[in-house]
Amino acid sequence: MTCWLEYNIHLRSILTNDAISVLVDFVYPFMRNHGEYVNWHYLVEQNGCHSTQLEIRLRVEGAQEYIDTFRQDMTTEIQNYSQRTNLVMSENDALGSHEGLHGSRTGHYQGAASENFGRDWNSIVKIMQIGSENAIEIFRLARGLVERRSFDDGPRQVNHPYYLHLTFNQLLAE
Repeated sequence: MTCWLEYNIHLRSILTNDAISVLVDFVYPFMRNHGEYVNWHYLVEQNGCHSTQLEIRLRVEGAQEYIDTFRQDMTTEIQNYSQRTNLVMSENDALGSHEGLHGSRTGHYQGAASENFGRDWNSIVKIMQIGSENAIEIFRLARGLVERRSFDDGPRQVNHPYYLHLTFNQLLAE
């Protein structure tokens, strides 16, 4: 039997570049070092505790023992990362990072039981994991881009199915 954990990593800013740094420099290596999960994904949202900041909702599914260790390691590592970079808030900071449910400090994320995807949940959770992994890889590769054209902004608006919103969120594209 598996269970889920949502850990809300609170950033000290609302800057997209800070979120990318945390995803590439903290979330990516942390997840690589904690590879016994069944599923995982993240979403970047407005911080539910402080509206002028972002939060990364890191969700992980695994055996209870894995989740317990993951939670302990996350608490320690987020504290260390916060001290090194000052990009994120540790659990010791006022309104700092915390376990939760859809960004709230109350409740406990339970995977499918916390969502409204019904029979589509297994596919949706795989889409979110693939989106998370690919988005981080894109951000890692983008660090090496040097040509101005690579960074040009432009208005882009498309209508798309909701399941694509999840991966666009992970890419910080909407």
